[in-house]
Amino acid sequence: MITSFFKEYGDEAEEILKECTHIYCDEELFFCGYKTHSDYILKKTNKRLDKGDTWFVYYAAGKVTKLFEIFEPKKFVCFHRLNSDKLKIYSYNRLRDYYGK
Repeated sequence: MITSFFKEYGDEAEEILKECTHIYCDEELFFCGYKTHSDYILKKTNKRLDKGDTWFVYYAAGKVTKLFEIFEPKKFVCFHRLNSDKLKIYSYNRLRDYYGK
């Protein structure tokens, strides 16, 4: 799974990993992302906000439901789907319930 990340992002992969504060990799899952605040995404604000309420998923492959077991809950989860730059933001609880955790 981590191999597909490096194939997809090539020379940028190392820089992306430096931006991610949370990286997890095992035989079932590869994840890199960070905590942020939903206002940065929804309102496109530049004001400094101390407490992140959103997981920003930069890249995830494999058994992504495992993330609900590993990382602390936040109010939202934000990501973009393959082949799209459009960001999606969902309720953490709604995603967790939808995917059966």
